[in-house]
Formats: sequence, C-alpha cells, structure tokens
Amino acid sequence: MVRASRRRVSELVDPGTEDRWGRRLTAAVVLLASLNVVALVLQSVPAVYRSSPRFFSAFSFGSVLLFTLLYALRVWSVTASANRRDADGRLRFVRSPIAVVDVVVLTLFWGGLLWEVLWPTTVPSVFGAGAVRVLWLAHVFELPQLKRSRRRFKRVLLAQREDLAIAFSGAGMLVLVSSTLMYFAERGAQPDAFSSIPAALWWGVVTLTTVGYGDVIPVTPLGRLLGAITTFGGIAFFALPSSVLAAGFFSERTAEREGTTEDGRTCCPHCGKSLHSAAGGVRPALGSSSEDD
Repeated sequence: MVRASRRRVSELVDPGTEDRWGRRLTAAVVLLASLNVVALVLQSVPAVYRSSPRFFSAFSFGSVLLFTLLYALRVWSVTASANRRDADGRLRFVRSPIAVVDVVVLTLFWGGLLWEVLWPTTVPSVFGAGAVRVLWLAHVFELPQLKRSRRRFKRVLLAQREDLAIAFSGAGMLVLVSSTLMYFAERGAQPDAFSSIPAALWWGVVTLTTVGYGDVIPVTPLGRLLGAITTFGGIAFFALPSSVLAAGFFSERTAEREGTTEDGRTCCPHCGKSLHSAAGGVRPALGSSSEDD
C-alpha cells in the first residue's frame, strides 16, 4: 500500500513524468513560481504594496507553504522511480539544481520568519528573506516541453567544456593583464580611480565586456592605447564562447537529424540519448529513463 502510494505520488510530483495530471501539476508549479515573481515586483512599488499588504503577505506565506509541501513529497517519493537504494535516490535528488534552489529559498524564508518571531525588533519584515523567491523562476526549466532542449544543452556543454574553459581562462587572463598594465600607466594621473590593481579590475571588466560605463577612463596616451587594445581583445575573447557553443549546437542538431551521436552511435529520435549500453547492446527507445542527470 505504501509502495503504491509512493509510486503514484512520484508520478504526480516528478517533473519528468508522463502522467497527464503530473504534467498539469508541473505547469501549475511553474505558474505559481511566475506569480511569485510578479508579486515580488509589484510589492516593490510602495503605492501598490500599501494598498493590500495583507494580500502580499498571505500570498507569500501560502506559496512557500505549498512549495515546502511539494519538496517534502518529492523527497519522500523520489525512490519510487529512482530504481536504486533509498539513500542514493534521495541524495541524487537533493543535489539536483532545482532542489538546491528550493532548499535555498525555503531555508531563507522560514529562517527569516523564525528570526522575526524571536527577535521582532531586529528584522522589520520577512520580505527581506522572501526576496529570494525570484529564484523560483528556475522551475520553468522543469516544463516537459523543454526536456529535449535541456538534454541537448547539457550534451553541448559537456562536449565543449574544454574549449569553453580555454576561452574563459583567456578572457580572465586578459582582464588581469590589462588591468595590471593600466594601473601602472594611470596611477600617477588618476590616483583615486586607479589606486590599486583590484580597483583597476573594475575598469578592466567593463572595458573587456564592451560595456564601458565611463566612470573610470584612461587619460594618458599610454593608458588610452592600452584601453583600445583591451577593447578589441574583449570583442575577440568574448566572441569565442558564443562561437564554441554555436558550433556545438550545430553538431548536436546535425547528429539528431541523422539519428546518430557524435561518436557514430545510434541515438533515440525522441530524447537524443544513445541507444547503445555500456556492454555494446542496444536499449529499446521506449521505456527509457526520463531522468535529467
């Protein structure tokens, strides 16, 4: 009886479920998370908040209560579909990105509420902790319609991780080198703006990302030359990750259309997973696991 109940609850609350009511529940969770963000935005407008403060408080508390219940049900029922020991299945779930987001939001909210109850004079409002509810937008990625895209994006990141690491490492080195050189070039002319290398890093970041706020600019000829070189270098280095990801997605989509993975193995036309097991056999496309590792 307990096992059957756990399996049914798992079918309802599992984001990757194929159950009709489970899909509707996932959509309702995403809708509730989106409404919380809308409420948080409206709540920041003093006139709107003053018109109905009790509504915002009740909606915030009710939403957190529902998400707490949903998290508890997922932890309790996750082993029904994990096909492994209870401890391993639950550990895998609590380490998933969406579960971590829920833990952060729920812990900060309930912790802030408890703090307000115990020390009401030190924390004027629970909404300071409740502001992290904006993180619930991550639940959008739980929508079943995005499952294939999530798998594709993960495969691209894993396949291109070395190229991305080189691109970001090169960008970081360029920021540090250009900021260091700019510090020595400008510290005499602008001792306040370029008082240290960490202070010059602000200029390096906004210049390398081509944002250029304009609050810190070089004034010496050598500094302006370094600034121009850094700007061109920023365009080149920050274009690299985009091109790497674009190439990865192009290869992935081509492999999906051809029905093979990049190493030539046959893949499922629905989820894009390889149909070959580690032993060299072929797994059936139907009935495969719907987990997003």
